[in-house]
Amino acid sequence: MKRLLAPVLLLALFTLLPAGCNNPAKLIAVGLKIEVTRLERTSDGTVLATWHVENSNVVSYLVSHVSHKVYLNGVYLGVANEDEPMAIPATSNAGRTSKLTGGSAEAAPAVTAALASGSGSYRIDSLFIFGIYDDKVQNSELANTGTVPVTAK
Repeated sequence: MKRLLAPVLLLALFTLLPAGCNNPAKLIAVGLKIEVTRLERTSDGTVLATWHVENSNVVSYLVSHVSHKVYLNGVYLGVANEDEPMAIPATSNAGRTSKLTGGSAEAAPAVTAALASGSGSYRIDSLFIFGIYDDKVQNSELANTGTVPVTAK
């Protein structure tokens, strides 16, 4: 009976071990929250999205690339790509204002309608590429929805 116990325990260990490690991308993004704080249309029609990432963790992160897809009232406004590295301090937040490009044909009327009401509901789908160590990177996806003020410059 004792000879059978060790192989059974090893089999159980190898069966459960991969289940705990199957998606490290989700592990690194735990405690991070993306949020759009303002949408602004400039005089030339460009839409700027001000966003920030809240970090409730006790560790800092280094982001090497960020890509955001932003929607306003269900209409695709465009994508923002940030290639400049950004630090997210521990138990703090960091953010930027990014230019949105490549929106749908309905983007301009959606922004005009949101300007008239002063706000709109947004959705943001983001891909973060974190620099871990020794040139290793980790991708994580974050998403959020909410209400955002919409202004004109």
